[in-house]
Amino acid sequence: MEKEQTLQDLLEERGVKQRDLCSLLNLSESQVSLLVAGKRRMSLEIGVKIAKKLRVSPNTIFLSLNFAKRKDN
Repeated sequence: MEKEQTLQDLLEERGVKQRDLCSLLNLSESQVSLLVAGKRRMSLEIGVKIAKKLRVSPNTIFLSLNFAKRKDN
């Protein structure tokens, strides 16, 4: 993964829709949208579940969120 990739980029790259994460995480679409945008804190548990779904390391998920936050500033 490039360090500049956001979680949204990872989802698109792997063909995973945010709706797929809603079911996996038992969260609403708005909650998942906030997670993907880096505007809601992500627990380690949720990060690990997303990482397993995307077949990447949890570090990759958290790095992508940090990049999304930097992009907004």
